Amino acid sequence: MTRPLRVLQLGTSGPLYGAERWIMALVRALNPALIESHVAVIDDTPGNPMPLLDAVADLGFATHAIAAPGRFNRAAVAGLRDLIERERIDIIHSHGYKADLATVLAVRHTPVRTVATPHGWSHDAGWKLRLYEAMDRRLFRAFDATAPLSPDLYAGLVHDASSTFKARLHLIPNGVDLDEISAAGTPPADFTNWHKGGPIIGYVGQLIARKGLATLLEAIAALPRHDVSLVLVGDGEDRMALEQQAAQLGIRERILFAGFRPDRLAWMRGFDVFVLPSFVEGIPRCLMEAMALGVPVVASAIPGTVDIVKNHETGLLFPPGDSPALASALMVGLNPATARQQADAAKTLIETRYSAAAMARGYERLFARLCPSSVR
Repeated sequence: MTRPLRVLQLGTSGPLYGAERWIMALVRALNPALIESHVAVIDDTPGNPMPLLDAVADLGFATHAIAAPGRFNRAAVAGLRDLIERERIDIIHSHGYKADLATVLAVRHTPVRTVATPHGWSHDAGWKLRLYEAMDRRLFRAFDATAPLSPDLYAGLVHDASSTFKARLHLIPNGVDLDEISAAGTPPADFTNWHKGGPIIGYVGQLIARKGLATLLEAIAALPRHDVSLVLVGDGEDRMALEQQAAQLGIRERILFAGFRPDRLAWMRGFDVFVLPSFVEGIPRCLMEAMALGVPVVASAIPGTVDIVKNHETGLLFPPGDSPALASALMVGLNPATARQQADAAKTLIETRYSAAAMARGYERLFARLCPSSVR
């Protein structure tokens, strides 16, 4: 009798940022006749919200919380092993170093197959995080498959890899949930009531150092147009420092620090230009979402962004950390004729090559290759 493969997506607790939304996009796009999706989170801070599980449950998928307080707790291994036995999981698809380690330890002496997807590496991280990430890259060799989501991540793993590990590497490009894009509403009252009437430059993501937001504030201050405002949707450890920098630059009244917003796409729809000034990315989901919405984009020329933004074709690029170059790119991006042509080309690119549906078909093929006899 035929049954779908039972695939467990395993992550760790935290806000709904890129990796978490990636999991949501994938499970929504997988064919339920082929894949029965479960989503689990290693709950390292009991009592804190688990927005990924809440959001996935709202979509109708099975969710599971594995209590394991602290940096790494062997309770995660025991809880995961119990889960895969109870739910008869065929494949664990793991995201992040803590989930990867728990997966490798939990599946020992079981028939469960394993897939890891790295979503990117930290920039200017402390020595502890660098150590964890280096260990994670070595852990990939214990997985049946590793599926990085960008050419840059793939190239970094395949470099000097053994032939055995190379055979287990599968590049499956990142994808955007086009149904979610279509369902995005109009900008909310918080946005429209604040709007000062001029063009809006917008950013969505974490307020952390590797996102290059200090460069963005310097560029806004350098613009010859003083009717341009900036909306920052998201939160993070650098928020206070960025607010102080904006005040020092004399542009604080032109910036809305909107905080984390679950309706980020509705906010994004109101931007005249979306900007991503990061120093490091995988293939950034927020950039792809802006392109799918038809919003003109400006991004730093780094691995990941250059895979989807072709300068003066699907958007505008500038050297990371170069605020004068970013200011110049923003002025070009605010030209309606230029912006519209590039935005239309970018929207077509995402719809034809970077949809969640195309990504899901790639994972369905990979899962079926790993468990060819599990579906009968």
